[in-house]
Amino acid sequence: MPAVYDGGLAYRTQYAAGLTPDQPLWIDVWSNEYMRIPPENGAEPGKYSSDRTPYAEEVMKCLSPEHPCRRVVAKVASQLMKTQVALNWICGSIHQAPGNMLVLLPSLSLAKRVSGRIDKTINAVPVVNACVAAPRSRDSRNTIDTKEFKGGTLYITTAGSAANLAEIPARYIYGDEVDRWELNVDKEGDPIELAEARTSTFGRNAKIYYTSSPTLEGSSRIDDLYTVSDQRHYYVPCPHCEHLQELVWENLRYDDDYRYAYYKCAECDCVIEEHHKTAMLAAGKWIASAPGDGKTVGFHLSTLYAPAGWTSWAELGKQYDTAKVALDRGDPEPMQVFYNTRLAKCWDMAQERAHADDLKKRAEKYSLRSVPDGVLVITAAVDVQGNRLELKLVGWGVGLESWVLDYVVISGDPAEKATWDKLEEILQTPLVRSSGREMKIEATCIDAGDGNSSEEVYTFTRPKRYRNVIAIKGASRPNKPVIATRPTKLDVSKRGKTMQRGAELWIVGTDTAKDWIYNRIKFDSGPGAIHFSEDLSADYYEQMTAERKLTRYVKGFKRTEWVKAKAARNEAWDLMVYNLAAAHFLGLHRWREADWERKKLRVDPDQQDIFAPQVPQIVRDDDQEEEQPAKPQTRPRESPKVSAPKSIPTQQNPGQESGFVVYHSTDYD
Repeated sequence: MPAVYDGGLAYRTQYAAGLTPDQPLWIDVWSNEYMRIPPENGAEPGKYSSDRTPYAEEVMKCLSPEHPCRRVVAKVASQLMKTQVALNWICGSIHQAPGNMLVLLPSLSLAKRVSGRIDKTINAVPVVNACVAAPRSRDSRNTIDTKEFKGGTLYITTAGSAANLAEIPARYIYGDEVDRWELNVDKEGDPIELAEARTSTFGRNAKIYYTSSPTLEGSSRIDDLYTVSDQRHYYVPCPHCEHLQELVWENLRYDDDYRYAYYKCAECDCVIEEHHKTAMLAAGKWIASAPGDGKTVGFHLSTLYAPAGWTSWAELGKQYDTAKVALDRGDPEPMQVFYNTRLAKCWDMAQERAHADDLKKRAEKYSLRSVPDGVLVITAAVDVQGNRLELKLVGWGVGLESWVLDYVVISGDPAEKATWDKLEEILQTPLVRSSGREMKIEATCIDAGDGNSSEEVYTFTRPKRYRNVIAIKGASRPNKPVIATRPTKLDVSKRGKTMQRGAELWIVGTDTAKDWIYNRIKFDSGPGAIHFSEDLSADYYEQMTAERKLTRYVKGFKRTEWVKAKAARNEAWDLMVYNLAAAHFLGLHRWREADWERKKLRVDPDQQDIFAPQVPQIVRDDDQEEEQPAKPQTRPRESPKVSAPKSIPTQQNPGQESGFVVYHSTDYD
């Protein structure tokens, strides 16, 4: 008699199974009992034993469902434990605590390789293989990027697509080599935040594991994650004095031919030979060095802890010396690789770096919105943020010596007209010199680059071109001019023709401008020097020094760029760049001594020296300058008559074809 399928019984059985809590699972215990390493996955195949890498036990404990932490971060050197711990965790969870899993890699090729390792591991562990759908089945439940199992699905994909990070809910997330991930995925935000949003419905049952060797200081994602953790280091006892200590590179010693290496105890200075390491690792323990955020556990481990038979101390010494020779030769790439993959440390390649305290000590005793005597031209720059506008006024003198005259934060939504009205009021308010004479802002650059408020910027700048109020956008490419010779026309008529008096966008070469500013920021006075008011806040100086110039090698090619830490603010630095662009827009970088002298006469005619020789006139014709000597005086010298010129030649950006005449607001008489 054929068997009769009882649907009610099946429903009740599955319903009861859903109500049954997961059985207690500790990944380290499970791994020692069930895990098998296939021959294709490592040099030591067979039954897994944490005795070989005892430092991995605590990491697996933290990844267990029973542990209260939500996020585990492993800033660990290459080929120590990261991937094997992930495989143990994935397989243990499939077997005893199933749920959707999301494995994220920086590239598709790496995702395929990791998928292959996961396949081989699943096939090598019988209890896990029994839970996973058979490969190449008709319903394609087990493919390269998707593996179904009872209670969930494992997805293996890249972190470079917003769609990959937004399609499915996941209880478990494994992010490998996070320092190679994109910083902003499809302009939708941080991939780490997008990925973690997939776990929001699982609450405290969710678990996230990030691994990577670090890269550059100030731009390393794994280092940022490790910084918010409790920052654990593995301490091992000295075999002679039993002093617990972290193994650090500075205490390693080796001979010239790399045949012998030893470690010097930090407490008793005794020689610790490499054969002691097996017992030291077994007796070691993780010690936290920071309070952390309460939900993130972080582990740092260098290759100095590699088990016997793996990378030896003498081999590390040889690799370091080879990298040192290349560094002395001017090639820092091998040393960066050594720091990142062997010491698990960030490599600091900063060529240029200013320090906030050094700038703050140079603050001078002049008040904001006052105008020091050396200032002859005033420019403004505006940075547009989501809930505010930030404004910086800079005064320029002979040789582009500059003074920070004001820094204002205008709170308000850039989408609201009232916010721009506040800005307009400030821009229209003149500043007063010590002589009582007023000075107006002669050019204003407003950043329209982020795209969120670009239309508002164009609306504000479009009718104000006669005042040199312009929209700009930064271009971080080397050797670009500080500001373009002509703008990009943005407005198009109904007939598809560009409107000559429509909105314009000027491109700013930010790298060139930053190089110019940094090369002169060390000057206390003279051409190019920058002066700071004592009224500026400490945060201002932190923003002015938030970026540094790094040199890295990408596919063998040298690339130099300005970078900042992820969480650092740099508005003050950017606004100095935009003010320099405004100065170049006015052509101040092309002014010669005679130009500055005539400007002095316009700014402070009462200060004119009547006994000084007359300034020769300069006739400009198509950017060609020709000095005309002053005519001989025909009147007696004892009764000269010298008067200030009523106007100065119009200065226009070289090659400028903006469709309007640049107006200079210096004729205040």
